[in-house]
Amino acid sequence: MRRVRCWKPRAQTRSIYEFRAVVSHDQLSRTINLPSAVFLIIGYIVGATIFILPGSLASQTGPAVYIAYLLAAIPAVLACFVMALIGCAMPVSGSIYVVIRDALSPALGFLYIWLMVALAVVAIPLVAYGFANYFAFFYPGLNNKMVALSVISLFVAINYFGMKLASNLQNIMVIGFILVLLIFGIGGIANAEHSTMIPLFPNGWPPIMVAAITAYFSYSGVFVIAEVAGEIRNPGRTIPLAIFLSFIVIALLYVLVPFALTSVLRWDSPDMSGMAVVTAARLFLPQWVVTLIAVGALFAAATSINGVMLGLSRDLYKGAKTGPFPGYLAGIHARFGTPSRAIMVVGALSLVGALAGGSVVQYAQIAVMGLMIVQVITGFALLKVPARMAEAYQASSFKLGVYPFRLICICYIVFSLAFLIVLASEQPGAILPGLVFMALGFVAYAISGYSRN
Repeated sequence: MRRVRCWKPRAQTRSIYEFRAVVSHDQLSRTINLPSAVFLIIGYIVGATIFILPGSLASQTGPAVYIAYLLAAIPAVLACFVMALIGCAMPVSGSIYVVIRDALSPALGFLYIWLMVALAVVAIPLVAYGFANYFAFFYPGLNNKMVALSVISLFVAINYFGMKLASNLQNIMVIGFILVLLIFGIGGIANAEHSTMIPLFPNGWPPIMVAAITAYFSYSGVFVIAEVAGEIRNPGRTIPLAIFLSFIVIALLYVLVPFALTSVLRWDSPDMSGMAVVTAARLFLPQWVVTLIAVGALFAAATSINGVMLGLSRDLYKGAKTGPFPGYLAGIHARFGTPSRAIMVVGALSLVGALAGGSVVQYAQIAVMGLMIVQVITGFALLKVPARMAEAYQASSFKLGVYPFRLICICYIVFSLAFLIVLASEQPGAILPGLVFMALGFVAYAISGYSRN
């Protein structure tokens, strides 16, 4: 007898998925209000890279490094819209995964988490080594690798014991390093030397474009607000406000700091390196303020480690809760209400990456390559949301008209593909390992049994 396949209406199927996703995440406490969300995203984005990357990039671009940060802000604005749309349409922890899984396919949802969790191997160690470099300002005799491993372990513990502790600590540290960045930026411009800014483009435009793509890593933290949406109070109002308020502060700092840096220190100076901000500060600020800036760099690195660990652990938690990853990883701590097992896995991967070592620029470029692949998938998924997750999108408190919505999604995809192509030419050695890793992800998905359910 011939079997007849019955297809459920797509809208009904997606509605069931959405309901299941929301219910499954009610276990996570909603403890993040608007100020905490703003501080969280600023802390996630404005991390150690603003203290480390401007000097390394200025040595390649010249005084126009601040233009690279301005150019990098263009796709960052698009990312703000994308994250606000996703976070409000699906206000649950791991919302990007939910949207990719339900709007595109479970296999791509799996690949998203596979790639994002793998970023822990490069993203968290990158910032941890930045922390270690500035920690050496106070204790030069310590081993950088041991300091990096120690600070990663510390923030594994902080995230393990609860979002309330993590959010409060984040707020204090963010206020501290924003103040020192403003002191450096305003003081640098007040003491600017006109000769250090000439010529503005000593190596032409190509290095500016590559630097802009590398600098985009410093903006990529907008992902975190969508990832922890399930722990945000009143997400429909808080998520878009938190993204846009924090971005005003971030854009100001990201132009101010590199402009001030090249205003007081020549771009071709041997001191234009990872510690360039502190080196430049010594030229016009008293020693106690220079020490304060070094402390601010430590705060910035610490908040970034905290934010990255927070977002990636929620990705893994969501994949284990409703996807093909082992259900054991979806365990919620009975006392602290945190995805403790997912946090431990992300922490372990970070420690492994820290043991490997690597340069800041290489880490940043490889991380951006991974992010660009994720952004292409996310952009296509968001394009499908109004049709395939219609109920969730219509219920969202943050929506756009049809044409602005499509324009943002398409531009987001195009920018991501362009960045990916340029970075692949800069890091050709990362192409084959990246393709192999993605292929392994699909193999892992196939043998997990989830694809047959």
